[in-house]
Formats: sequence, C-alpha cells, structure tokens
Amino acid sequence: MPINLLTTPHWKAEHLGLPMPDSQHAVSVALPLWEHNVKYEEGDPEVIGRLQAAYPRFCLHPFVRRLCLDVFGAANSGLIFPSVSAAERAIEYVVWRGGKSARRVQLPGQSACGVAIDPDEFSRLREYWQHAGEVLTSRAAELILHGRPVSSSETLARQTVRQRVREFRKDANAEVWLYPCGMAAIAAVWRAVRQRESSLPSVQFGFPYVDTLKIQQRFAPANARFYPVGDKDELQQLIEFLNTNQIAAVFCESTTNPLLKSLDLARLRQLADQHGFLLVLDDTLAACVNHDVLPYADVVVTSLTKYFGGYGDVLAGSVTLNPSNHHAEWLRSGLAENFEELLCDVDIDVLEHNSRNVWERVEVINHNANRLAEWLTRQPQIECVYHPSLDDERFDWMNQHSAAHNGGLLSIVLKNPAETTPTVFNHLEVCKGPNLGTNFTLCCPYTILAHYTELDYVEQCGVSRWLLRISVGTEPYAELQARFTRALDYAQI
Repeated sequence: MPINLLTTPHWKAEHLGLPMPDSQHAVSVALPLWEHNVKYEEGDPEVIGRLQAAYPRFCLHPFVRRLCLDVFGAANSGLIFPSVSAAERAIEYVVWRGGKSARRVQLPGQSACGVAIDPDEFSRLREYWQHAGEVLTSRAAELILHGRPVSSSETLARQTVRQRVREFRKDANAEVWLYPCGMAAIAAVWRAVRQRESSLPSVQFGFPYVDTLKIQQRFAPANARFYPVGDKDELQQLIEFLNTNQIAAVFCESTTNPLLKSLDLARLRQLADQHGFLLVLDDTLAACVNHDVLPYADVVVTSLTKYFGGYGDVLAGSVTLNPSNHHAEWLRSGLAENFEELLCDVDIDVLEHNSRNVWERVEVINHNANRLAEWLTRQPQIECVYHPSLDDERFDWMNQHSAAHNGGLLSIVLKNPAETTPTVFNHLEVCKGPNLGTNFTLCCPYTILAHYTELDYVEQCGVSRWLLRISVGTEPYAELQARFTRALDYAQI
C-alpha cells in the first residue's frame, strides 16, 4: 500500500530522497534536514545520489535520466524535449547564451525530440529546461522507454480540464490553453509578447517565483526592470518610469511568492490601459478557487501542478486569455502561432481525476492555513509570519468571495534565525521538500532552494535567507498545530 503522507510524513533523516507522494511519478522529493537542502544546492553526490524523485524542471526524473542516457550515451550530453519545436527553441536559447554545440536528435516514431550538446555547454541547455518548462514528463518518458508513442489528443479529459479551469473565472468566454507546466505557460506568453515587441523592457512588479524573473533577465532581449517589493513607493516609481518610457509588459503574482503580499491590481490595470502594456498575472497562489483576477489581467497564467492537481504527481499549467481586453486579438494570434498540445494524454487523465475535488480540498486548506497563520503570530519563537490574512495592505480584490479565502501558503521567520531555524526545521514533523499546493503539508527552506547563489541580494529585497515556506495541507488542524508546537519547542530564544 502507498504511504499516506497525511499521517506518516517524510520528515526524518532516513527519509532523504523518498518521493512525495509515494508514487513513481511524484514531482517532489524528501529533503528532511536543513543540511540536506544546502548539500542539494551544492550538488553533493551523497544527497543527489539518494534522490528517487525531484521537481522535474530542476532535477531529472529517473525515467527521463534513463532515456537521456539511452539516447545520448552519457550524462550531461543532452535532453529530450516534448516536440521538435520545443527542441528548436532550446537550441536557439543555447545559441543566445553563447553555446555552439547544440544539435537536434530525432527519436524514431516519437513526437519528442532530443537536443545533444557538449557536456561543457550542458548548463545552458539545462537553463532552458528549467526556465521555459518545456520538459518531458516522467509518464511520457516511461512510454518512450517501453517503445510506445506519446499522444496529446483532444480527449474528453482534456476538454473537462479546460472547462474546470474556465469555471474559476466569471467570464464564460475566457479562453484556456494548456501547457506542460506553469513555467511553460509563462514562457508561451513571453514569446507572444516578444513577437509583437522585441526590444522594449518588461517589468517584474513584486518579488516573484524565481524562474519568472529569470525568463525576463536571460531570454532575449534580456531587458527587464525589477520592483521587488511591489508597494506604494515602488508603484510610484513605476508610474514615474512610465511617464518617459514604454514597456512591453508587467508580470506580477497574486499573491506574491514567498511573502504572500497582495498588489494593487486595480491601479496596475489602469496603468496598463493608459500606457498600452500587457498585464500578465500569475494566480497560482490563489489556489484556483479563491480569487478571480482575470478582470484585471490581459492574461492569467497558473501552475496546475499545485492546488488544481493537488496531489503532487502530475505537471501542468494553463494560460487564460481575457477576451474583453483590447490586447486579446494579437495575444490570441501570438499564442496560437507557437501552440502545441504538449500536455500528453496520460498526464491529462491524471490531472482531470485529481482536480475533481479541488473546491472541497481547497476549502479545507484555506481553513487550516488561516488558523495556523493566526496561531503562529502568537508564538514567542517567531519573528514574522507572512500570509494574506495578515497583510496590512490587503486590497479589495482579495475579498471577492470571502476574507477567509487566502490559499494555503504561508512563510515564517524565527527569532535568532541562524541558530533556531535549522533545529526547528529538522524537528518539524511534516513532509519537507519543494512544491506546494498538495493535500499533505510541505515545508521547505525556500530561499535556500530558490536563491542559494544570490542570498545576499534577495535579503536586500526583503526575503530572509532563513525563511521557511509552508504549504498547508488537509490534515486535521489540531494535528498540524501539535506538530508545529513540538518543533518550536526546540527553538531556544
């Protein structure tokens, strides 16, 4: 029987490398001790060698790794992409980043396509895999390894998923496009923007998930302005910049990751209409059902891997186009020009099944996270708690349905963090690893995992290197509170 992570979480040293959930297609892996996370970032072979799963954009799934070895004959010699077009985009990126050796490798009888590369340039190819998210999933790799074709057809499950995503919006005419993961959705919007305007800067407003910013900083034309706080002062700075400069798009999140701040979306919409730029909103942390941000956006991107998929065993993303905004026609054309159904049928079947109970599941998560956030603010060991329910600058758009609909993500910083955080983290009896939005609670040292090579810089942006990000699950609340109580008892302040 599979291990039930709600009752038996992977939190001890002995759990290092186990898949979460207990599935060969898990998209998260147990990194239960603080030192495991540091060593993972440093590429320690003792940690890397124990991983039975991983978040697929950051670390190759065992099936994908085996397939790459079969095709290229050695590690770090190439990657398999889900289509010829995706492979060609990866080669273009490698060339843009200064590489010269990337070349296409056909897979007989498959729509997937390889890119071979010299090992000393492999890191550039991995950058595209990570940032653009056009990855070959574990289920697709498994099919290819068994000599079976990977199909992406117009199934009832695919139609159902699109309709389910559309139901989160007030606009019944909202247009939904599905992608292999959330970052692939963001990259698709980026390409559409750059087809229309190839040189104007883009803006990242508010501290984002790492790869959204990396796409703007590393993909051509690599011309981005970053307003990391996203508060009233930086909004005024943006207004002043717009008075004398044009921009192509503003990218932002609702709410932001990992500080869970709400942004003034109404004012950003006004600026977009006034100055003619595209407003791209990532609403992943709204947990699907909590907030409809489409009226403020030209386009909404969502990682369906998270709350929609809900169980941590399938990758997917979506783009929802606002048909009412004046950018809709060219944006629709730009998306369509490069669109392929790359989310394969075996994955869409799992996604449809997992998302059947998304409304009920998220309601439990909302309740648990609200209570846990409020309780944590009263614990003497804790310096800061970040959660939408605690945001003093909360905007009206967050209260469309209820002030209690805040999603399941929160972050904490302990007092005397350098001494207390590793110990508390090590003793916390919840699953520990990357990902969020699962039915089981997950905790990770977010800044360590997402920004290990730029810790000083992100601290200047207001994100502590000691921050713990907690994705609250559906466990009984009393059990969750008891687990945090026991862990916090180890903090000597």
